[in-house]
Amino acid sequence: MAPFAPPAPPGHDLALRHGDASDLSRLDALHRRCTPRTLHRRFHTAVPVVPERLARQTLLPDGGWSVVAELGPDLVGVASTGPLSCTDLEVGVLVEDAHQGHGIGTQMLRHVAAEATARGYRSMLCLTDPDNRAAERALARSGLLSTTAPYDGLLVVTVRLQPDDAVPPGRPGSPRPARAHPGGSPRP
Repeated sequence: MAPFAPPAPPGHDLALRHGDASDLSRLDALHRRCTPRTLHRRFHTAVPVVPERLARQTLLPDGGWSVVAELGPDLVGVASTGPLSCTDLEVGVLVEDAHQGHGIGTQMLRHVAAEATARGYRSMLCLTDPDNRAAERALARSGLLSTTAPYDGLLVVTVRLQPDDAVPPGRPGSPRPARAHPGGSPRP
């Protein structure tokens, strides 16, 4: 997929594209620049150092895809997707602390939602901390309609991509295997 060029923070050129294995070292650098709180909000557990296995799973999720946000030579954000079923997709978003509040997470959510719709998914789910105002703002600014429900101390945010009665184009009716835990977030 060609890079997607959303608006960037003033003075910067932001590019979104699919992540791949060549991004591992830059993803590691992104993780090292993030605060423990930001990493906890993404992975829902304390992750002092993100193991290579988890970084690889973030970039190359089983059955899903990732979108990376580049500013110059650096990765400053990553959105990782994983199918929960043939109609539902989980997405986890991480934006480096220094670049939060500039619309990068919002643009990644829009990009993932557009691709998920094109792939025939009907809804996108995100797990977030109840006090994660940045995630709330990103979803609100994205223009995507969402609902929230509490689950195990977190909020499950559901974004409806297509009506429930829509037939996903080119999708078999058989469900994909569900993840081992609700939300499917990669865990260390």
